[in-house]
Amino acid sequence: MILLSLYVKYKDKDFTEENIITTITKVFKDQGNESSRTEYNRNNSIILRFQESFLWRNASKKTYQFKKYGLELCQNIEKRLIEKYNPAKIKRFFAELHKSLTENIENNRDFNEWIEDHFDIRLPELTSQIEILDQQVNESVKDFKTGINSEDQDILNALKEIEIRLEVIKEQAFELRNAFQISYDIDDLLIGILEENKGQDTTSNILRVQNFHDNSRSQLEQVSKRIEKIKPRIREFIYDFNKKNFDRKTNKFINYLLQYSIVGSSKSILLPDNLPRLIIKSTVHNPKFNVIPNRQISPKLPMEVTKREVDIVKRKEVLNKTLKWKQDKERITYWTKLAFQELEAKGILDFTPFFFKVLKDDQLTIAVKTAHNIIRKNSTYGNKYKVKVKKESVHDTSKKGISLWQMTLQKK
Repeated sequence: MILLSLYVKYKDKDFTEENIITTITKVFKDQGNESSRTEYNRNNSIILRFQESFLWRNASKKTYQFKKYGLELCQNIEKRLIEKYNPAKIKRFFAELHKSLTENIENNRDFNEWIEDHFDIRLPELTSQIEILDQQVNESVKDFKTGINSEDQDILNALKEIEIRLEVIKEQAFELRNAFQISYDIDDLLIGILEENKGQDTTSNILRVQNFHDNSRSQLEQVSKRIEKIKPRIREFIYDFNKKNFDRKTNKFINYLLQYSIVGSSKSILLPDNLPRLIIKSTVHNPKFNVIPNRQISPKLPMEVTKREVDIVKRKEVLNKTLKWKQDKERITYWTKLAFQELEAKGILDFTPFFFKVLKDDQLTIAVKTAHNIIRKNSTYGNKYKVKVKKESVHDTSKKGISLWQMTLQKK
């Protein structure tokens, strides 16, 4: 705290020993640790310890200045405290990590170099974003506890602002989880490295990256769960506060009436002059004729209990639909992989005949979804392939009524 206080005041400027002692005294006073008998020895000990790693002493000028290490330490702490939530930056980081890892695999480089040159550099930034959200939740919880014990009349508005703030944090956690989606693609590449097993000692680093991804997703989920637990307590407190506040005002009003009302000559109660006259209605109720339909008073007929049965036909339809979806997904994956293998081998893929080749062996939906999957994969790979489309329809003799524009994919 002393070091940070000096940094805030002076940064890269010179300061005197008296400035350091003033800062030490203030910090210890704020902490309630004043001791006049040992101040001299305490101050000297702290200044000597600072000179070991954090401060330079200019003997001729009798001034001090931050060393490079001390300055960087305080700057990093300041950056962390003022750093803002930025899911777009995280999404960009993951895209760069995925791109660099893909290039590392394609060029047959050492995986551990990717860890040092890319992952370890991005790791602090990725971690800090989750910590920022968690810190915002902690601050909201702290404000909520402070608000509960406060006697401020505007406490309800403050609590409602906290509730809105928590909802914003929850939305931010959702955005950050979306930014982390690319981590699943990175995990797929890591599994591929493990399966190839080229003799490199990469297992520990791969496990470290996967654990980081798993822990990050879990921590983001915990932030959302914490908010879900806090928000009902805030609403419950607001409800109880409103109810108790209404009871307090009612009791206060009744006490005021009992204290300042008087009994008049006709034994009637006269309210205080500053209250409007109340019209007191008669307590005698006029008789009313109520018609009650017979169905409301007659006993209800017993209802037949519905017997639930398993619809075998419907269940079979659902099962067949699921199996069909799984089979279609496998076929789409197969054709997509085949397309990129041909693209890597030849450097170019004439997609139009490839589409009709898929159509020859499978249904139209498989061919269309394969086309969509290839375009999406190209976007995932960082658009490393160039897509050209000519608006000239191509027909296949075996598939009448179906035409496709000419499209080619080529390595950049």
